[in-house]
Amino acid sequence: MLLVTIDRSSKKSLQEQIVSEILTHIESGVLEPGSKIPSSRMLAKQLKLSRNTVMNAYQRLLSEGFIETAASSETRVCKVLPGDLVGIGSGSVESDSKVFERGDNAGSTKPKYAPVIFSGPVQEIVNKNNRRILYDFWVGRAHQKLFPSKIWQELLRDCIGYSSRQLAQYGNPAGLESLREAIAEHVRYTRAIPATADQVVITVGIQEALNIIARLFVEKGSKVLIENPCYQGAAFVLKSYGAELVPIAVDSQGLDVSALPECGSNLIYTTPSHQYPTGVTMSLERRRKLIEWAERTGTYIIEDDYDSDFRYDTTPLHALSGLSKHGHVIYMGTFSKSVGAGLRLGYMVLPKQLIKPAVQVKTLLNNHNGWLDQAVMAKFIQEGHFERHLRVIRKDYKVRRDVLVEELRKHFMDARIQGLAGGMHITWTLPDRGVSAEALKLEAVKTGVGLYTMNSGGAIDLADTSNSARQIILGYSSLDERQIVEGIRRVSETLATLKCA
Repeated sequence: MLLVTIDRSSKKSLQEQIVSEILTHIESGVLEPGSKIPSSRMLAKQLKLSRNTVMNAYQRLLSEGFIETAASSETRVCKVLPGDLVGIGSGSVESDSKVFERGDNAGSTKPKYAPVIFSGPVQEIVNKNNRRILYDFWVGRAHQKLFPSKIWQELLRDCIGYSSRQLAQYGNPAGLESLREAIAEHVRYTRAIPATADQVVITVGIQEALNIIARLFVEKGSKVLIENPCYQGAAFVLKSYGAELVPIAVDSQGLDVSALPECGSNLIYTTPSHQYPTGVTMSLERRRKLIEWAERTGTYIIEDDYDSDFRYDTTPLHALSGLSKHGHVIYMGTFSKSVGAGLRLGYMVLPKQLIKPAVQVKTLLNNHNGWLDQAVMAKFIQEGHFERHLRVIRKDYKVRRDVLVEELRKHFMDARIQGLAGGMHITWTLPDRGVSAEALKLEAVKTGVGLYTMNSGGAIDLADTSNSARQIILGYSSLDERQIVEGIRRVSETLATLKCA
């Protein structure tokens, strides 16, 4: 339906108003050359006018070369418009350039705009150089061949069969009930979190969860404690809301709890299961001390459990959320690593006192996630496919991790490696003297190998320690064994060339 407005009280005839409206649409670009316009019968019915009135208006446009009738009897805008299109009659709208040339904008040739308040860096999670890279050690990417395509398609067909009602209406901002129930059961079993479905809020990945939390607790000047080095995405989100980030060092046992201030804060952010980027696991003793500190100071812990589905040599430790008895932990999980980032499905498990405000913020952001992907994921978990899928990819990723470690130690006898216990990446620290991580990354890409320093691998060192300049983050989940072997061989040759230069 073409928007044409008629004013029956106007001194202009109805025919003239129709002509003027259509010409305005052509001039503004709403109706492009060659585009179809309603037939005279359809427009007359739409405007509740006699067909003759509309036909007379169309005849005028036809005679002046603005519209034409095709062989199929369709009426279209002429592909070649008259040269005097700009300036239709005395009421035409002048182009911006003519207005500026005349100086109607207070003597300025540039339009004025309200200032953008937001400022801050944005995390890059897509490798722009991917076409040049044959052996890409990109971090946190699930292997595309391991996506459960067959079962996903079957579940999708099942859900499509009863989707009309669900897709036609808004859903619960907190998420689909069946998916929230499935997630609550999953984290009870695998992470020892005594969650109920009402504590689960479905999000568009962990980034949206971080934005919801920041909206609840952060304003300009708020002090937020954060492990260091840390996940870039978390740091950037918190800073964008005005947070003053206070870095807390990480060592071989995770976050250094002894360095926490007794005054506490609103929030502290940590990745205890597989610290990002170092890969270390926070010890059980430190987890308990962190919980005690949070309860003593009234601080909420943001527990980012981004890849805890992958443990290889030891059983996982209790999640912080499972250890907390008084609701001081906000737990965040995601299906981006275990199933696929393209689904954009994550979740929060919230203390009961935060459920209502968090759902209110979620509602303001986007009302709710798409129904279909939630419904398929719920079935995927409930019918046992998710657990079977995890067993398959854990076994596969462990093999790849072992090959990577073996190759590193074969080519670099003194290789310092962290993060072996789980996850999808390890961290390799180069020797204290010699080639920097940045120099190796830049040379490696010339041989078709993608290596990532802390900053280019989605991490950040807020204290700018010297050690971070020597660390390489190696993701192995999206490469097969042959690619890992060849990739590290090329890195070895590159490093040898740089040392000789």
